[in-house]
This record gives sequence, C-alpha cells and structure tokens, in this order.
Amino acid sequence: MLTSGYPVLRKNVISSLGQIRTTGIYHFVLFGTPAKTGQETLAQDVLRLLTGESIAFEYNMVGMDQEIIAAHFGTGCWDLQHSLVVGDVTLHSRLATLLHCRMISFGQTHSEKIIANVEDWDALSRLLVPDQSNRISRRASKQRKTGETEIQCVVELHGTGQAIITTGLPFFDHMLFQVFKHGLFDGEIRAHGDLDVDEHHTVEDIAITLGSVIAEALHDKRGINRYGFSLLPMDDCLAEVAIDFGGRPWFVWDVKFSRETIGTFPVELFFHFFKSFSDEAKCNLHMKVNDGNAHHQAEALFKAFGRALRQAVFKHQWDSSLPSTKGVL
Repeated sequence: MLTSGYPVLRKNVISSLGQIRTTGIYHFVLFGTPAKTGQETLAQDVLRLLTGESIAFEYNMVGMDQEIIAAHFGTGCWDLQHSLVVGDVTLHSRLATLLHCRMISFGQTHSEKIIANVEDWDALSRLLVPDQSNRISRRASKQRKTGETEIQCVVELHGTGQAIITTGLPFFDHMLFQVFKHGLFDGEIRAHGDLDVDEHHTVEDIAITLGSVIAEALHDKRGINRYGFSLLPMDDCLAEVAIDFGGRPWFVWDVKFSRETIGTFPVELFFHFFKSFSDEAKCNLHMKVNDGNAHHQAEALFKAFGRALRQAVFKHQWDSSLPSTKGVL
C-alpha cells in the first residue's frame, strides 16, 4: 500500500480500494512487519486517511507476528480460499502460506502462491472487480409462456443494480427491484398474467423463470462463492437469509406476517415465491424475520435475499475451481 521506503501511498490506492469495496465481498485488513520503527504510527495515519475516504479496515494488525495473524483468521469464519494477501512476496508470502490463501504481488516475482503480478493498484482493482472491458458476461434470459402467464426475464449477474420490473402488481414490482438493487444485478422482468383471476399464477411463474435464469447465468459455477448470507435490519424488523447454490433445493421459512395483505398484495404468496425460486434454482434457501410492520418484514426479506444472492453468485475471475469436494454442483 505504501511506496517502498517512503511513507507515501501508492498511486490510485484510494480509488482502487473504493472500487473493490463496492463489491460488498472483500473485507480489508492492514498488516506489516514489526521490525520497522514507527510503522505502527504510520499505520494509524494511513487508517485515518482511508477512513476519511469511506474505506474501512476490519483490523489493524501492523506489528503483529504472522503466526498470530494466521491463528486469528484460521478459525473457520473467513473464506480463506478466496482471501488474498497483497504485498511484497519476499515479506508476505509466508503469511499467505500460513493462511493457506493466495497472493497478489506488485512487480515481477514468482511463487506458487501468487495468482498475479500487477504493476499498480489500478491493475489489481481490474483483476478483482472486472469492468465492462474485461469481464466475462454472466447473462441469461428466458421467455416462459403458459395458458396463464407470459414472463420475460433477463439477468446480468455482473451489474450495477439497474432493472425494469413490470408485473402488474406494484408492491411486488417494488420488492423485485430490491433484489436487483441489492444483488447488483442488471436486467428486466416483464409479466402479463391472469390477474383478473388472482395474483397466484403471476407470482409463481415469475419465481420459476427468475430461478431458472439465475441458474443458467451461473454456468458451471466455477469460481463462485456458492454460499451467501445476510443479516439485514429495517427499523423494527431484522431479516436473516442464507443461500447455498449446491444443486439441491431446500426451503426453510420462519416468517409470520403481522397482517394478511400489504396494500392489495396477499402476503401468503411470498412463501410461494421463494419456495418456487428455490426449487427452480436448485438452491438451499433459509429465511427468517421477526414480528413487526408487515411492509418492513417483506422489504427486509427481499433486500436480504438480494444481498445473499450477491455474495453467493460472486465470481472470482482468478479462480477456476469448483466450490465442492464432490467435483460437481
């Protein structure tokens, strides 16, 4: 992070860390060798500067022995398979070895732990956060037509949270938009259903189509996190959502809404929506929210669902492994 030998930040480190932070996937930890006099004070100055730029570090471990750092992060609470040590290979490759994780190095160096050598922070940011020019498209679409509904669904998993949603059910449109916004997906859902009968067929068929499209966009699932979870508050309500794209559908619903409708929308259909999604996407999906305002209950669930999806489907460009010991998902 610092220019070698001088207490000066490397070029574009702030903007690059900001880009990486937007993924919602990576957490930052500051570490360094304890031998250099005054490094702890310098680290505090760096942290204050970055905090002022809205870049927060989970831990400041400058000066700590590398075995202690490795013991702290080796508790099973961190995804070390997709964690990265960024630094000088001569100083920090041992930490990567102790953590059983990979490394990104500045300059041209060689080590079995290194996934890439980069010239600067811009290059590192492009590696971790692919932009339009270098990312692999993860887009899928489907048009599903039955005697009851016609659904058109498009999803790009590498997105920015832009979506067009028109289902004929305004509150449901609002909820679906939360999934795209908090999942950082781009796309659209257009539905024409037999709303003159009721909302059931439209809601169910949207769930089926959306689950199918996301499953297709994941391709062979190589390099994805696979698991995602979110704990999300909304005023009086706290929603918990966990998801696993392991190839098997399973649905757990611990939700009791405080009333039967939100506006004119029947809340019983939320169970049916998420159950149908789980079946079609072939994922485990666990959902829970406490008692409270029904609107807040629903919105917290959909936002948490979007954020859990974002984490689960995130693809690490440098990782081609399958997140399963079975060798298939």
